[in-house]
Amino acid sequence: MNEITNIFVDVSFHDGGWIMLIPVTLMGIDVLTGVIHAWASGHLKSYKMREGLGRKFGEIMILFIGQLFTAGMNFPFYILSAFSLYIILMEIVSICENLKKLGVPIPKFVDKALNSMNEEIQNGSTDSKEEVKMNGDRESKA
Repeated sequence: MNEITNIFVDVSFHDGGWIMLIPVTLMGIDVLTGVIHAWASGHLKSYKMREGLGRKFGEIMILFIGQLFTAGMNFPFYILSAFSLYIILMEIVSICENLKKLGVPIPKFVDKALNSMNEEIQNGSTDSKEEVKMNGDRESKA
């Protein structure tokens, strides 16, 4: 298993409530910082806000469904932890991006670490020797 997979398996929340509360709270902070940035820059658009809130609702539903399967069907707790941790990382990156746009200085090492982690989660392991082309053929990385 790679480093990111180990993080998902080894993560431990204090109790079941935190597994939902932390990502939902970070979503609220992300929405707030995004709205403040849009308002401050004069780009506040209701359709963009509706799209963003729709995505946040979808993320909450993923957590809710994961909680149902974990509690009701005795799925391993680390599966729900992985969903929650993924959303937490996405929200932290987004909050940092919003804060940077608002002029809040983010230390370069924090920004670099968050972007690297987000990129690895979004694109898979960076250790891969092959990548799949759009037509399904495999091509070796040079």
